[in-house]
Amino acid sequence: MVHDKLTLDSKNFPVLAVLYPDEMQFLRTIAKPLELAADVPVIMEGQQPESLYLIQTGLLVVNKRHDRDIFEVGSLTPGEIFGEASVLFNTPAGAEVRSIQPVSMLSIPVEPVRDIIGKNSRFAHALAQLAERRSAATALAVNPIFSKLPIAVRETLLYNARYISFSAGDIVFEEGDEDIEEMFLVLSGEARASITHPSDEAKETMVAHITSGDEVGEISVISGRPRSATVTAITPLRLLTINMESVDAWRRRYSDFGYALYARVQGKMQRALEAIKPLEPEGDNSTVTGKP
Repeated sequence: MVHDKLTLDSKNFPVLAVLYPDEMQFLRTIAKPLELAADVPVIMEGQQPESLYLIQTGLLVVNKRHDRDIFEVGSLTPGEIFGEASVLFNTPAGAEVRSIQPVSMLSIPVEPVRDIIGKNSRFAHALAQLAERRSAATALAVNPIFSKLPIAVRETLLYNARYISFSAGDIVFEEGDEDIEEMFLVLSGEARASITHPSDEAKETMVAHITSGDEVGEISVISGRPRSATVTAITPLRLLTINMESVDAWRRRYSDFGYALYARVQGKMQRALEAIKPLEPEGDNSTVTGKP
């Protein structure tokens, strides 16, 4: 079946509606057509940004690596754009995008797009909203707890989402904190979880390395006890907040979610115990570091 290619305009690509006429015309003059067969990667996860892509015909799939598994986290259809997060934030691609049908696209080089972003705050905001919504949907889809929720529930969660950011070195929460009303899902960045050294309160031992798609803070939400570890941003960190009331309601209603949540809590507590056991009274310098 032959499909008509979409014209580069705001009717076919709604995210471009905030562009000024001269900006739209400029994109038309520099957009390069790209034809791909089925099962061809357009963007590889970890790849440096090269272009912003606009889909004219065909279908693509988005795959995300998390831990040792690869998850299919979404699809892209005509009228959608992708590559916006890498272009906007100058970061490596967070997922693979691969054609599953023959695809026709338009490719727009990074630098001209960034020039427009720098001049048009509405365009920058539209791309940022799109990137954040997609990163949150991806994190929910790969997380072993939240992936157990029905899609409709995850979509409602995204609709009501609240996001927070931390700079490298910032503390998300500290061991012993009694503010336990929320848990968090990592959308981008890296962090570490550490606990106080058993024989020296001035030192800590790292018990977990946290990356996008991981959850933090769920142990306190489940147990009702103060935070069991300190979580510190290693890189700039973006988090989705999830309140205790929602988590309690979901684990009562969706048994798979509840089982997955308890399994993750049990696994983390076991790993924390294993990290403590080998420490000698004076500490093991290979695993113990000074607190930031």
